[in-house]
Amino acid sequence: MKNLLVMTHIATGYPKSVELNEVEMTLAKDKSDSLNASWDILCDSVKWRTGIEIQGNFELETLGGRPIH
Repeated sequence: MKNLLVMTHIATGYPKSVELNEVEMTLAKDKSDSLNASWDILCDSVKWRTGIEIQGNFELETLGGRPIH
């Protein structure tokens, strides 16, 4: 799935996947100087939509099947 964000829960090691919407995907791919702001907005959006709080709880693994570095 091209919009799939795959993560690992830091405390438990369990995998978690979230399908990002189009706006979230745009924010995830932002390479501008406002990268931190885009990431914060993306995380807030995912938390509002799904209840999943990414920051501080998950390590990012892949986005759209590609490793995140």
